[in-house]
Amino acid sequence: MYALADCNNFFVSCERVFNPSLNGKPVVVLSGNDGCVIARSNEAKALGIPMGCPAFQVKNYTNPANVIMLSGRHIVYRDLSNRIMRILGEAALNLEVYSVDEAFFTLPYEDDEQNHELLSSLVKKIQQYVGVPVSIGFAPTRTLAKIASHVAKKDIKNIDRVKGLTDTYEINQVLNRIKIDDVWGIGRRLNAKLLTIGIDTAGKFIMLPQSYLQRIGNINLVRTQQELKGIDCISINSVNIAHKSIMNSRTFGHVISKKQDIADAIISFAQSCAQQLRQEGSAAQVVTVYVRGDHFRQDLPFYSNSCSMRLPSHTASAMDLAKHALLAFNNIYRDNFAYRKAGVMVTDIKSNDQLQLDVFNGENDVRQAKLMTAIDKINNRYCKKQIVLAPTLTRGEWAPQQNHIAPQSKTLHFYTGMNPRYIGSYRPIVQREGDDDTVQQKTPAT
Repeated sequence: MYALADCNNFFVSCERVFNPSLNGKPVVVLSGNDGCVIARSNEAKALGIPMGCPAFQVKNYTNPANVIMLSGRHIVYRDLSNRIMRILGEAALNLEVYSVDEAFFTLPYEDDEQNHELLSSLVKKIQQYVGVPVSIGFAPTRTLAKIASHVAKKDIKNIDRVKGLTDTYEINQVLNRIKIDDVWGIGRRLNAKLLTIGIDTAGKFIMLPQSYLQRIGNINLVRTQQELKGIDCISINSVNIAHKSIMNSRTFGHVISKKQDIADAIISFAQSCAQQLRQEGSAAQVVTVYVRGDHFRQDLPFYSNSCSMRLPSHTASAMDLAKHALLAFNNIYRDNFAYRKAGVMVTDIKSNDQLQLDVFNGENDVRQAKLMTAIDKINNRYCKKQIVLAPTLTRGEWAPQQNHIAPQSKTLHFYTGMNPRYIGSYRPIVQREGDDDTVQQKTPAT
């Protein structure tokens, strides 16, 4: 039996944790540079504000004075997400983190009542320790569990926010009500194809022949149908996923022409890539830097370019990656141009147990690894970046444009009462094909 825990309006709920006065009010959270809406409270949804709505168009749906717009604070959201996953890891089996606000896990009991009591206690515990509302659904397959969590979230009569789909008759009744675009694995393009032939609900979808599904989609579409029928056929790797590349990039708040300001951003991106490599126990040998102008500005000349550098050996050192990233940046930087976006990507990634030491530089690699380990321990202990590369101390000119940032909370790293040790060895899993609403920056190995 599988369960899916899904945080309700996660980004908005996180903001409400630190500012309870937002409860009951229409709130939207904006993307980078305050571009568009990426999270909405139920009150904002009731006003008709759609997901992805440009910030300047919010006023077209309602009186802007009635809607509270907040700039996204993803560090805060990730912090609260980790706390929630740790609570789930205490009681769940085989926890599989699907996204920042969703996680699959296996239930320990065969009896539905015992599972319901366990999940209900988890919902209450997360609400008490973290303050974020969570809905949980459980069913024989992951796809049905996702539908069950959707039902638990939408059903206002469901007080404990837990829903189980285990009875065949009830499953068929729910599938006849669920829209086809709400099914996990059905993206926009597949939804459009199915609507043209009159398939608008999950109940109609499970009646289609498999040969037709393979013709309009692929084997994953057939597996989705089998999952809706209660047949467990989606397997997830039981080992950590090896990534072919890791990218860190940002669109600046405004165009930048000064070379040093862009260089500071490149160093920060390289440092972030190095930190993620160390977290995953891997190292990279190729670093790629790209810069791009603003193609919306017709009054400015447009320029875009990229450059790759191969390091002498695989490394996860922030200093080594930043050094070669700057060399690549110097090769592509051009004067008299305005830049709006830049990024750093590391490739040729290998896990630490696959690395071969450089005969001529082995001693330096060992020292760098020890230094990075010491820095990570200090930063992890004090819950923020105490030791960083000097150019990354402030964002300066390359900071994103955030005109609706919430006041910084003094209780950001509050004590939750949980066991401080890292509970549950959970891992991120790859988004399924067809989930085209999520943009990924990491490519899973084939």
